[in-house]
Amino acid sequence: MENIFLNIFLFIGILLIYSGISGMLTDICRKRSIYKRKYLILVLGIIVILLSIFPRFYDNKLSTFVRYITIYFSAMFIIFCVASILVNLKIKRKEYSAIIILGGYLVYGNQLTRALKKRLNLAIRIYKKQKNKPKIIVSGGKIRQETITEAEAMSKYLLENNIPEEDIIKEDKSKNTLENFKFSREKLEELNIHKNIAFVSSNFHILRAKIYASKFKIKAKGEGSKTLWYYFPEAFINEYLAIMVLYKNILIIYSILALIAIIIF
Repeated sequence: MENIFLNIFLFIGILLIYSGISGMLTDICRKRSIYKRKYLILVLGIIVILLSIFPRFYDNKLSTFVRYITIYFSAMFIIFCVASILVNLKIKRKEYSAIIILGGYLVYGNQLTRALKKRLNLAIRIYKKQKNKPKIIVSGGKIRQETITEAEAMSKYLLENNIPEEDIIKEDKSKNTLENFKFSREKLEELNIHKNIAFVSSNFHILRAKIYASKFKIKAKGEGSKTLWYYFPEAFINEYLAIMVLYKNILIIYSILALIAIIIF
């Protein structure tokens, strides 16, 4: 059983290395400086692989502690995968009063990425299928070196696809997912909309987005757009890391208890 967890931990390490290399290549192709986070993810992947191998050759208290850690991360990875599948299940859609489209960075200063276009296209399909047209909140400010806000770029795309201007609400202050919901909630309150809400993002991002939505007491259904196959592993493992950081206190408590158990027994 322990070897199963070690193998899952090894798989996590492989995904991390893939994510780091893939991210670097993306930055190079887009002719921008490589973000330090990509190097950190690559190094983390190497460390995880080494840790997954270490307990197979040594049997001491340190290897026992490493085994406990691999069990935690592997079990959480399984839970993460199952939860991600469940929140992306396609069930019968009800009529929405508002649709929040979560932003993503722009390329070349003002151009939508393919991933962001997929989110917008999904929101457009949902909008056009509804009898009573909902309000669409496009959420995103300037994150990197954009010349316009994400909200402005998304709004232009919606207008080009025949979405009436009066149904488009721009939220242009947010810089991350948490702020997407923080400032979108203000827009929802201005519109006096408190239920029948959907948010649209990429499918790998729905779980964490739903967690953040709940922090601001927004009861919303996540609608996930498809992700390019070669980018999905990178995005998925990055989301897993983000969830681990989000619940880091649980890891700290678990690690302390594991150390105590090793010392006592």
